[in-house]
Amino acid sequence: MYCCGGDPTGYVQERNETDVYVNVYDITSFNALIGWVGMGAHHTGVEVYGREHCFGRSSDASGVYTIQPKTCEAHIFRESIFLGRTSLTKAEVMSAVRGFQQRFHSSSYHVIRNNCNHFSEDFSAFLLGKDFIDFPPWVNRPCRSASWLLPSAAIEKIDQLDYQMFLNLRKACAEEAAERDPFMGGGLSQPRSS
Repeated sequence: MYCCGGDPTGYVQERNETDVYVNVYDITSFNALIGWVGMGAHHTGVEVYGREHCFGRSSDASGVYTIQPKTCEAHIFRESIFLGRTSLTKAEVMSAVRGFQQRFHSSSYHVIRNNCNHFSEDFSAFLLGKDFIDFPPWVNRPCRSASWLLPSAAIEKIDQLDYQMFLNLRKACAEEAAERDPFMGGGLSQPRSS
């Protein structure tokens, strides 16, 4: 941006802005039955500059990953919700993603206390330059409710069960890949859970 006469034409150049969306997915088709009471199990990712940034359990170090918008294969796409516009450049957004990879490391994933919805809300607020954004409250309501209502031991048991489901899914993916190509060896693709 030019200012204070730095632009020889005398005009001030504005930074381009781009839309920021939260893409919401149903984790289970059961959401159709309980959604009318404002509950459900949801996965979210933040869409900006034609890419969707998500967070989940994974076999590699970073829990933050990038996909084509609205294509999270493990879940059922539900809707895109416009959150606002960011003035950050594409390069600045990618730099922010790298920073969020440190904070939202795969080992920090917790199905109730630090999940994909926490990431999406924090990342969206950063992109929009706000401390608080109008993030849809129903997206993470079951986890917030569990945090308030359940004892810590129960919360940890739920996370352990989620982790075990992740390990089982990873094993099933490895077995399926081995059946398709028994010579594949260790080059298996790993699932992400959120």
